[in-house]
Formats: sequence, structure tokens, C-alpha cells
Amino acid sequence: MVDGTSGRSTVNTVSNKKVGIQDVAKAAGISTATVSQVYNNKGEVAAATRERVLEVGSKLGYRPNAIGQALRSGKSRVIGIVVSYRDSAVWEQTYMPYYRNIIAGAAIEAVEHGYSISAAAGSADGRIETYLPLDGVIVVDPVPGDPIVEQSLENGRAVVTDGGYQPKPGAQLATVHSDMAQAIPDILNHLARQSREATLRPALFVGPRLDDYTVSTIEAYRHWCTSHGLASRVASLAPGQAPMDAARELLTASSDEVNAVHCLNETYCSAITSAAAELGLSIPGDLQVSVTGNSKAIGADPRVAYLNIDPVETGAICARTLIAMLEGDPAESIAQEVTLVPARRRD
Repeated sequence: MVDGTSGRSTVNTVSNKKVGIQDVAKAAGISTATVSQVYNNKGEVAAATRERVLEVGSKLGYRPNAIGQALRSGKSRVIGIVVSYRDSAVWEQTYMPYYRNIIAGAAIEAVEHGYSISAAAGSADGRIETYLPLDGVIVVDPVPGDPIVEQSLENGRAVVTDGGYQPKPGAQLATVHSDMAQAIPDILNHLARQSREATLRPALFVGPRLDDYTVSTIEAYRHWCTSHGLASRVASLAPGQAPMDAARELLTASSDEVNAVHCLNETYCSAITSAAAELGLSIPGDLQVSVTGNSKAIGADPRVAYLNIDPVETGAICARTLIAMLEGDPAESIAQEVTLVPARRRD
């Protein structure tokens, strides 16, 4: 209502009724069309009028309909985050904790920029199973030609991948990936300096899935072995094989050939340390072990050297990169430096 003495708008803020756009218009003494223009950033509205509408709306407790705004503007300010990989035991032990931390980091960063995060499942044909309109998508650990990435790009969404990815020319896509070409030589050189034997003879323990992270790790490992005149030994899980079974096979078959193992993730590292214990091998005395993972995580093994990856920070970088793209900046991929953390305990 309008105070006849002062001409200023006054608002009765005590009400249990849901406040609508008509209530704001009536209290501010202007049309509903003008209120709509203010809240949807459309049209030309005088600064004083805009300020008055927002003040009245705030006092009344008016909340614009987010879905309606998204439909009108074409922007929801919601980012989807989808994991491309799921595999029973490995998923539960390693990828699920990593995925949760990626979401946490992305969510914290998104809020700082006025966006929200929606964790969603992806189907085998690339569909993202969500009812929310998404402005863009973060895809965790995609494989080459990943259907979730390709379908998202085809649907006009901006995409950031946690892991390297080769898109088609002109795609609105950026990658955030660990620099394994730098990290793997660093960890192998470190293990060589720590070795009690004259020559380090390392094996690499990986999974069956050839995403960019796995491929780049294998390539860097093989290049290091070649440059040091050593035969490479890559132990890979067969589809459906338990990590512990593969670890036993690796250490049993290579007991005289291998004195170090680098593991792709914490699940494989745990399998190697458990298999070593069964075979009576001390760590790091008889066998040095290293892993790419989070050295600060609960349960981190002090006998193991880490190539440290912080998934919370990675999630934040992914969100920041995607939001910059959504705000009009060009897509820029980021290679994250990986920090070496030596074993904290030696026998």
C-alpha cells in the first residue's frame, strides 16, 4: 500500500500466505509486468524502480519461481555432475569416495558463483537421468568417445571432464586432468633413490578400463622403463577379476623380477599390500609400493609413497572451469600438477 503522508511504499510483512508477483506489484504500486522484468532482468526498468521492487519483494518474502525463470531465460544455473564408471568392488572402495569428494568440491565452488550442483546417474546410451534442466555437465573419468560426453555436447551443453578427452573440433568442452607425464617419472625416480637394490624393477598395477588417466599412466610408465633400459610389466585386471586375485598373481609370478609396484588407485594398492603380507614380503623393505591417491585420506598407508590427488580441489577446479565457460569465457583445459608424498614409515 502507499502511505498518503510520505508517498513511500509500506509493506505488511506478517502473513502466512504465499507471496506472489501480484502482491509485490500491488505493494510497490506498479504493474506486474514491471515486477516480472525486474526479477527476470528483461526490458528497461529505471534504477530507482528496480531498487524499490527488490526491496518490497524482500520484505514480503517473495521468492521467484526458479523453474519458471529457467524456462524463460534458458538458464537454470544448475550444473550436473555424472560419473562415467561403475564397477562393484572397485567402485565401492575407491571411486565412490572419490566421486563424493569431487561433488563436495564442485558444490562449494558453485555456490560461490551462484550456481548449484546436481549429482545424476548416466545411462549406457549417454542420457543423464535428471528432471532438472542443466546448463552444463562435469563428467568424471570418461572413456574415448564417451556416450555421456557426446550426448551432452549434442544437446548443446557445455562439458568439463575430470580426465583427458579428445572432443570433435569446435566442441564446447574443457578438461581437468592430472599431469601423469610429469608425475609417474617423479614417483619412479623417487622409488629408485629409496631402493636397497642397485636397480629399481617396477611393475604397474591398473584396472581393465582404458580411460585417459589409465592410458597416460601406462604411457608414462613405459617411457620411463624404456629410458632406463628396463622391461616394462603392466599388470591389468581382467574384467570381473577381484583386485586381490590379480595382486597375488602379479607378486607370485614376479617375485624375482619386481621390487616395486605403482598402483593406479587405493583399491589396487590395498590389494598389493595385502598380497605382500600373505607372501611374507615386507613393505618397503622387500617391496616398495606407491599409489596415485589422497595421502590425507583416512586409512592412508604410511608405508606407501603417494602421488597426491585432492578430489575436493579437483571438483572445485572443474566447477570453476565450467562456470567460466557458461559465463562466456573460452574453454581452457587445465593440467593439474601432482605432488609426490614420500612414505612416512620405513622398516
